[in-house]
Amino acid sequence: MKLKYLFFVLFSFSALMDSFAQNEREFLDNRIMYTKYYLADFFNDSTKWSWELDVVYRRQSELGEGNFWSEPLRLSVRPWIAYQFTKMTRVSFNPVGMFFSAPRYPLESDLERPFERELRTTLQINNYAYYGRVNFTHRLRFESRWRGIDNPDGPNHNFRVRYRLRTRIPINTDYFYTNNSLYVSQYSEIHVEFGKDYGTNYFSQNRNYLGLGYRFWEWTRLELGYIAQFNTRGNNYQIDFSRGPMFYIFMDIVSRNQRRFNYSF
Repeated sequence: MKLKYLFFVLFSFSALMDSFAQNEREFLDNRIMYTKYYLADFFNDSTKWSWELDVVYRRQSELGEGNFWSEPLRLSVRPWIAYQFTKMTRVSFNPVGMFFSAPRYPLESDLERPFERELRTTLQINNYAYYGRVNFTHRLRFESRWRGIDNPDGPNHNFRVRYRLRTRIPINTDYFYTNNSLYVSQYSEIHVEFGKDYGTNYFSQNRNYLGLGYRFWEWTRLELGYIAQFNTRGNNYQIDFSRGPMFYIFMDIVSRNQRRFNYSF
């Protein structure tokens, strides 16, 4: 069953690339810098319920220039409540997340487009699997989006489904969750959007990442990598090709990090 997910992602990505090849498209260069900060913990030592918080901050270049820190792109904050059904499966729910987004700026006409505030509700399912030393994560997200909440006529509402396949391969240990593990992380994610207020670019986004990570304090990880992302514009002709570095900080179980930190003194 796990291989079917892999085949699904590879087929979908192949179909996207084939679509680009068969039709004339205009790819718009957008240099970016992505960062993400994630905290999580169980409510106590005997429960499967936990909380999570992620903060995303992104910058971008202007008109295809190389300075990816030049202009703002995204700031978002999402609190979650989660339940660990099994050791390998977690379901998380974000009631309301707040997103502040700038348009991407590869074209001069984009400079006149306004910033957008968005509210989003998300249901997320993470399922983990192992094949030898390789850690696979299948992540499925269902999002309800209220975009442009400051619009005089009210926000535009649509739905989005996202699927991500991620692998993490330890380099100096045999198990990803071993302390002081150095590991390689890769993922590919597809986004499909629909709804009465949405246009026709249903296959709206593909995101691909390759990075190097390090685990310390047992439950804290840092990652630095490179991301390449395709965003289809509403005209189904222009594609924002965003690329640049990405930086992560994860604290998967905050309290256990703190205990280990205290014991070191």
